[in-house]
Amino acid sequence: MRRLFSNTAKTLVAGLLCAVCMLALYAATRKPLQKSVKELPAPRQPEKVLLGQDDKGEPVYYDLNPRVVPLGGGRYAFKWMGLKGQELTEIYSRPDAIDVVVEAALQKVEDGRHEFNYKVRVLRTSPRDLSGYYVQTFSPTAKAAPLFGVRITKGPTHNAVPKEFSFGRWFSFGLISDQRKVTPGQAIELVILAADLPGVVECRANASIVRYSTASEELPDAFLDVIVRHDAWPRGYTIGPDERLAKMSLEGRLKYLVEHLPQMLELGWIENQKVMDWYEANLKAGKAAEVRARAEIDFKRNLITSEVLALMTYLTR
Repeated sequence: MRRLFSNTAKTLVAGLLCAVCMLALYAATRKPLQKSVKELPAPRQPEKVLLGQDDKGEPVYYDLNPRVVPLGGGRYAFKWMGLKGQELTEIYSRPDAIDVVVEAALQKVEDGRHEFNYKVRVLRTSPRDLSGYYVQTFSPTAKAAPLFGVRITKGPTHNAVPKEFSFGRWFSFGLISDQRKVTPGQAIELVILAADLPGVVECRANASIVRYSTASEELPDAFLDVIVRHDAWPRGYTIGPDERLAKMSLEGRLKYLVEHLPQMLELGWIENQKVMDWYEANLKAGKAAEVRARAEIDFKRNLITSEVLALMTYLTR
């Protein structure tokens, strides 16, 4: 009898483990922000530099010979020949050498505004710490909740804003390095408050740009074209306040959701094509109440993420 009970218990445990594994297998899983996997290119070879003349009046030149040497983990050695004939080195850490997943959720607060919660998680595989998170909004009244060790700005605030941040109003959350650190395996939670409805918006993240040099000379211009710019920072999508959605009719918002369903599937916000097909059919049929009810169930079953739950809940009313 004891042996029979033991075998039965083992069977039940195995079944439960199998069920848990199946839930983990069939679950919506957000993808990390996308980043470039290209190595830095070789620097352009400048013309030889005229140093002066020798004793015979002949011109004397020297060759910079600039080189980029990968060191791993997003770090590189910039090497060149100095004026005195010695090899000089500056260590450069690229700002896109970071692995980040952004989780966003939405709730209403007492004053009727929507609270957009962003959990910016640096994966354990990330070579570097988080330096900044940037999220696009289309809300002139949106405000970010202050947070110790984070410098928050809302742009664009000047004419020199990079084109990647010129569409919409971007919030910048910059970590003050000596007050706040988010290392691989850690996360930070950020909040934006706005009265506007949630829409699909862009977001970016970066690691700090670190340059370390003991060279007695400035880094040659030949390396300027090699350094990573804003357009290469890890990029993805999340939800953010968008005043344009409230100006749409319900039919317009349902169409908006249908148009963004393939993107949600690609981002890992929807578990599979079958789940997406159900939402597409019912949104096209105008079954708003059914969509809201199904979203609640699917979220609890891990078939959709909190981003989809927010969109289906607030844009179907």
